Parts: sequence; structure tokens; C-alpha cells
Amino acid sequence: MSMRAASRASLSASPLEQGLLGAAALGLVAMLSFPAARGVGETFGWLPFWLLALPLAAWATARLLRLRDAAALSARPSARVHRLQTARPRRAIGGPQALRRAA
Repeated sequence: MSMRAASRASLSASPLEQGLLGAAALGLVAMLSFPAARGVGETFGWLPFWLLALPLAAWATARLLRLRDAAALSARPSARVHRLQTARPRRAIGGPQALRRAA
């Protein structure tokens, strides 16, 4: 992936990010339209947290994770190539491990 493709991928929003931003926008409209949405509810607690803060925190987390992954791929293009790992030798049977006694 070239640097230009990585920057384009980081600028466009994924469907998850678009949904979270839409939920935050609807929460903001609800808070501005309905005074009861700015208070505390018996069932859910502090409503601005659920309507605005939680979707924005989830959006920020998804965005940062996607940007971090795009930066890692553009910085190390060989990171996607998996190297074969050499197998470690097995332990010898009858070594220092204790054996169970027959009951």
C-alpha cells in the first residue's frame, strides 16, 4: 500500500464510523430538542452520556485504531509477510519432572 493510498484510507470513514457519528448527531439533536434528555433517567442514568459521550468515545476509538493500522502498514510494507518460525526442540522425556506414584 502506497503512502497516498494509506492517506486516502485514513480520510474516508468506515460504515461503523459513519454509524457512530450518526448516532452522536441524533443524540445531540435529541438533547437539544427534548429537555428531559439532558437529565438523569431512572433506567439508564445520566442520559447525555448514552446519547452523546458514548457514541463519540466509540467513534474516536475506532478511528484511532484504523489510523494506527494504516500507519503501521504504510511504515512497514513487509509486515504482512509472515516468516516461518523455527520449531523449538521438545523436552526430553524422563527429565527433571517428577512422576506420579501409583496409589
